[in-house]
Amino acid sequence: MVHLIELEDMPGFPPMLRRMQVEFIGWLVERFGVYRPVAPLIAQALRHTGARSLTDLGSGQGGPIRYLARRPELAGVDFLLTDRFPTPEAGLGDGVRWHAAPVDALADDAPGAGPVSLFNTFHHFTPEQQQELVRRHVHRGVLIHEVLQPEPLVFLKILFTTTIGQLLLAPFVRPFRWQRLLFTYLIPVNLVTITWDGLVSVLRSDRPRALVARVQAAAGEGAVVRGGVAGPWWAPVTWVHCLPTTT
Repeated sequence: MVHLIELEDMPGFPPMLRRMQVEFIGWLVERFGVYRPVAPLIAQALRHTGARSLTDLGSGQGGPIRYLARRPELAGVDFLLTDRFPTPEAGLGDGVRWHAAPVDALADDAPGAGPVSLFNTFHHFTPEQQQELVRRHVHRGVLIHEVLQPEPLVFLKILFTTTIGQLLLAPFVRPFRWQRLLFTYLIPVNLVTITWDGLVSVLRSDRPRALVARVQAAAGEGAVVRGGVAGPWWAPVTWVHCLPTTT
């Protein structure tokens, strides 16, 4: 694991570039249903805790939750989106709302109720910060989902998606922005910033077994930790669910 800095995590990163980056990633995972395989696993975790709500940390543009909220397995669940740099959007769908104030997953008690979830967010934290995050929220339950693994094939897929993929898909990303076309084709800043963050994310990712072991060490014996890989070969999702033994 190599912990280089992702540009979007820097407070001085231009908000417009950050917004276009999270919108592009959020649109991709929503459009291609990347998180569909974990919907039954999330429903199972909610049954375990007896909760009917979920607080998402590091929501970005909200694409994963907006997609999952439409899945029949999660019908009737209330979703609260949070982020250190919130980008509230309209039209999120039934049962999905934004927490407008910034939320630092390491410094703040997460608002809302029920377990906390992270979708391709956990790798933004160092191993020590990951364990602190788990310890802070283990009493509620922590549901971790990552679409990245430190494998050469994943590195090549991300490189293709953030370069050729951006050039092909930028006009179709929603919400549509003229700035996205400007900073993709005429002044190709997005090709640099999104590609850099994507490749750094691969370097910061973990194999499932290592991630499960780290979460278990942080949670201690008072939690049930399960994990694995779900989904097809072209878009596998590493998942680790850390749930309290009693509710």
